[in-house]
Amino acid sequence: MGIVQWLYSSGENWFCLDKIAHEQIEKLWNHNQASWVTSEAFCGPIYVDTSMMTLIYNGYSYTIARFRI
Repeated sequence: MGIVQWLYSSGENWFCLDKIAHEQIEKLWNHNQASWVTSEAFCGPIYVDTSMMTLIYNGYSYTIARFRI
């Protein structure tokens, strides 16, 4: 099956989300849902929409990607 990693883009760069956020986003992904998620990568809660593949934090929108290793 492989290992799955969640990434977000900022400018031209892609960054890995932390394990806490990864676990929560994977649950949302499995049910095609959107919700607030806790993340150590950001200084507060982030809103993740898996159907739109976006993450919103502090008024900024980031594209997210699900990467299978």
